[in-house]
Amino acid sequence: MPAADEMHPGILMLLELGAARPELLLTGQALTDQGRAVTVMLEAGWSREQLQHVIAARPLPHPVRATVGAIIAARLRTAQAYPPPALAAANRDGHPPWDTPPPQPTTPAAARTVSEALAHRALVECTGCGVPRTAPGEDLCPACLHWPLCRTCPGPTPRRARPKQ
Repeated sequence: MPAADEMHPGILMLLELGAARPELLLTGQALTDQGRAVTVMLEAGWSREQLQHVIAARPLPHPVRATVGAIIAARLRTAQAYPPPALAAANRDGHPPWDTPPPQPTTPAAARTVSEALAHRALVECTGCGVPRTAPGEDLCPACLHWPLCRTCPGPTPRRARPKQ
């Protein structure tokens, strides 16, 4: 749990929600991460009641196939795709709310343009077979490079070793 000086409004709101609805209680890293997201949304103009509705108005899926933290994160991300309701309601100058520029991104990934995001590949695929990894400094994976199997790696899955040069 974060130290008392790190208990920002989002964490406090999620803890209050978890006290009222134990099935939505978050702890650890999930609490910290989603607490930050809630704090950002509160600062952007979302009210506590609106965020509580976004998180808790729908029941959890049955059966739950993901963590409660992942479900809450998905609900918050979905809500963040739209402007805060207060901002949308206040924008009655004839322009639709989606014409209002969104708040500035707070993460490096969110700060990318669409073309930069499309060009960025978190996992580089092998140009030979398409697996989501390549050998260091190569365009191909170790299997496509015909590297020999490692004789010292324990475990059921054989790994490939860079050949001696």
